[in-house]
Amino acid sequence: MAHSPERPELYVCGDCQIVYAGTVAEHMESGDHVYESPTECEVCGATDFVENSQWPHHHD
Repeated sequence: MAHSPERPELYVCGDCQIVYAGTVAEHMESGDHVYESPTECEVCGATDFVENSQWPHHHD
């Protein structure tokens, strides 16, 4: 079976909508990873991040 690369979780800044790749927070025994959002947006300084998959459902 061919290896398919793992895609990191993406996080959207709740204020300026810049997208960040998550940081690996934990390595699972299965070889997968757990990702976490940044602590602060480098563009606007906000601390509110939403998982990319949840962005369409995000309401301010």
